[in-house]
Amino acid sequence: MGYADAVRTAGLFALLAPAACARVPAERVCPPLEPGHLVVTEVRGPQTPEDPLGAWIELFNASGVAVDLAGIKVRFRRKDGSSEISVLVRRSLPAAPASYTVLGLFDDDELPSHVDYGFAGDHAGEWLGAAAVDVEACGTRLDRAVYDSLPVRGTFSLGGVPDANRNDLPASWCTDGRQVGATFPGTPKSPNVACP
Repeated sequence: MGYADAVRTAGLFALLAPAACARVPAERVCPPLEPGHLVVTEVRGPQTPEDPLGAWIELFNASGVAVDLAGIKVRFRRKDGSSEISVLVRRSLPAAPASYTVLGLFDDDELPSHVDYGFAGDHAGEWLGAAAVDVEACGTRLDRAVYDSLPVRGTFSLGGVPDANRNDLPASWCTDGRQVGATFPGTPKSPNVACP
């Protein structure tokens, strides 16, 4: 291959490279959060005929201050480490102190009322039935929650006071299967019920 051919080939790759990305790379944003400042408090499995409210996770702001969650990453990993799906909060998402924020498997421009941010554009793959969920800010893990399975109806719920150490204990979690009308909504954006 001659010099001119090499230049043409390099130019072609340069033109094609942006089209290969599924999403436009986001600017690196580092919210001022430390370990324990965000707590995973509730996880809901994928939509089923028995429970049509869709998959989501809930985070509690335990930092004591208002914070913008833009830039946080949530990593869904199989417990055996065989695969991982990462999602990034790509826009401003204010969280008041002691508030609950719901991130869901929805398009961000078509959110149901119980979801604050939609990450369907980043989540390529199946919702994991058994996983470790890591919440990170610029490479620092803020919290981790682990579950072996998710209920078909209702949510996997952290009972009691949200705390990053308490949610490491399996006994702190239970199924919130309370029925409201024809659904089993859990408690998105609000405190969870106490576990028995």
